[in-house]
Amino acid sequence: MASRKTRSDKKRGNLTWGLSALFLVLVGAFLFLRSPFFDIREFYVEGNHVVPEEEIVARCGQNAANIFAFDLDKASALIESSPWIERAWCRRKLPDTILITVTERVPVAFVPTGEASYLVDKQGRVLGEDDGSREGLVALTGPMDPVSPGYFLDDATYGWGLRVLSMLGELARSKVTEINVQGGACTLILDDGCRVLMGEEDSKSRERVSLLESILADLGKEGILAKQIDLRFEKPTIRT
Repeated sequence: MASRKTRSDKKRGNLTWGLSALFLVLVGAFLFLRSPFFDIREFYVEGNHVVPEEEIVARCGQNAANIFAFDLDKASALIESSPWIERAWCRRKLPDTILITVTERVPVAFVPTGEASYLVDKQGRVLGEDDGSREGLVALTGPMDPVSPGYFLDDATYGWGLRVLSMLGELARSKVTEINVQGGACTLILDDGCRVLMGEEDSKSRERVSLLESILADLGKEGILAKQIDLRFEKPTIRT
């Protein structure tokens, strides 16, 4: 009987010792992870060409000193609030570095307003004022509401024009200088003054864009200068 009690006491003692040891290990680990060894000492930013590194780091919006207290998801979301940033990915590099990878938006057009022109990307997001340093951008014109960086152009008004731009072939893209949208219809202005009537968006929109590429290639081979290309109907018409 005494032997059985001794074994029971021994097991209880071992359990108590084990729990105490585990507690000490956990406390030690907690204190170690919160120690200055894991204080953030560096931010490394990659993928940025327009937005300065200092601005990206500042947009993280956190005062956390410890790398494990730094909220990666919150930082990514705050960085993406920049008009120029499409995607941001934050991660830890132990013991003391936060890595930030960004994908910046690419301007494809500019929207002229009364006092300035604003750059927009393929999704219609307004990036900032156009300083005139970028080549190959297309003017996007039509009914205009006030715009500011970070604002998205109304898709019902400008979405069709931006989608036409994204579908253009290499030849057409090199010749288009303006895309005008009015009442749901889209008109392209080429560098030689030719007007291309695309009409409204429908199930055959991509076919019309492909047809334009072929027409422009044929006109170029024949040395014909068109004043208007009408692609709104089943049979395209060309006015010279």
